[in-house]
Amino acid sequence: MKWILALLLLPCGAWAQPEDTTGPNVGEVFPRNASLKRGEVNVRSGPGTQYPVLWIYWRSGYPVALLARFDNYLKIRDLEGEEGWVHQAMVGKQMTAMVGGNAPIPLFKAADSESRIRARLAPGVVVALTEPCGPLFCEVRVVPSGEEGFVRPDALEMPVGL
Repeated sequence: MKWILALLLLPCGAWAQPEDTTGPNVGEVFPRNASLKRGEVNVRSGPGTQYPVLWIYWRSGYPVALLARFDNYLKIRDLEGEEGWVHQAMVGKQMTAMVGGNAPIPLFKAADSESRIRARLAPGVVVALTEPCGPLFCEVRVVPSGEEGFVRPDALEMPVGL
């Protein structure tokens, strides 16, 4: 009976490899943050064009978590916790986040809440993280305007589960 269970579980292992140990993706670690590179990205139910499209993203720079790889497809999770598969060409390494909440947040010139406010960012604005966030501030670049500054990390939404 144990060998039947082992045979049933054997094919599933390829879907959830935490780290690639051969080929061009050596050292790839999951999960990790990334973003969508294109303005139109099909999300599929499985890793290939033979799987149906579940939905389409229409926003370049949208933050996602990379969960796994199968061949040329990456399994992603979005800000709402939805998961699906996208072709690797649609995903960039740049970590992004989205301004959350219901009101604009300040973009400070320096990592100090007493510094000059460079801009106010509306909810839904995408920012690229230029450095890993600290406990009090994240250094960001506004997508696509390029304006740089600092925001509080609690004002940003990142993919669920990371």
